Amino acid sequence: MHIQIIGVGKLKEKYLVQGIAEYSKQLMPYIKFKTIEVNDEKATDILSDAEVRIMKDKEGERILSQIKPDAHVIALTLGTGSYGVRKN
Repeated sequence: MHIQIIGVGKLKEKYLVQGIAEYSKQLMPYIKFKTIEVNDEKATDILSDAEVRIMKDKEGERILSQIKPDAHVIALTLGTGSYGVRKN
């Protein structure tokens, strides 16, 4: 089994970086585990809705470029809400 976690931007919280490192060490004997950080879009303090949408689209394209066509994908978000399922 191969698991990839793809995130936008650099992870800054030290405790999360350490936790991921420890967890991946524990998983390594059983699975291939890899984390990928794609670049985030630089933003000004005030953005219009259209600018936010454009930024998210660009970041989304970077994420999608890392996913193989035959991969099973589970999307996680920091926000709340419910999202539908997209099938290929």
